[in-house]
Amino acid sequence: MTCLLLFRWAEIKTSQVSTLSFVPLEVDHTNLSRIFSHLGGGTFFGLCCLLTGCSTFEEALEMASRGDSTKVDKLVRDIYGGDYERFGLPGWAVASSFGNMMSKEKREAASKEDLARATLITITNNIGSIARMCALNENINQVVFVGNFLRVNTIAMRLLAYALDYWSKGQLKALFSEHEGYFGAVGALLELLKIP
Repeated sequence: MTCLLLFRWAEIKTSQVSTLSFVPLEVDHTNLSRIFSHLGGGTFFGLCCLLTGCSTFEEALEMASRGDSTKVDKLVRDIYGGDYERFGLPGWAVASSFGNMMSKEKREAASKEDLARATLITITNNIGSIARMCALNENINQVVFVGNFLRVNTIAMRLLAYALDYWSKGQLKALFSEHEGYFGAVGALLELLKIP
C-alpha cells in the first residue's frame, strides 16, 4: 500500500499501497523531487499481524475499530498534565506513538485491539503529516487521498480529514475517492503508455 502524492494545480492526489512517496507533477520527470517514507498500509498490516496475530487486513481494521490508542500512545497531557500552550499543542495530541509501552504495567493493560488502533493512528498520522508538509510547501489547499489502505478504512479517512483540517487551522481539506484502490493501477497504466 503506497501513498503517492501527485501535485497538480491546487490539489494533491495520494495513493497508499506499500511505500509512501510524493512527486510534484509540474516538475520535469528528469528532475523529480521525491519525499519518501516507508510507512504505509503494508506497515500497518504487517505490524498488526506481528502485534495482534491477525491474519487479514479487514481483521486488523476491525480490531482497530474496537481499540483505545490512548492506552498505548503517550499524549501531550500525559507529559504536561494538559495542553502545552507554549507550542500550541492540545492535551489530546500524540506526543509519542507507543510511548506508554515503555511501562510494563501499561504493556500488560493494553489489549490487542488497543495495539491495532495505535498502529493505525501512527501510520495515518505519518501520512497526514507528510501530506500536510507537501501541501504547505507547494501552496496547495486540497489533498485527494486514494489507495487500498483506505479501502473499508473509515477510521483512517476520518483521522486524515480531521488532522488536515485541525493542524492547518481549516486551510487544508482532505478529499477521498469512491474507488480509491484503482488509482495506483490507473497511474501505472498511464505511466506505461508514456513509454516509447
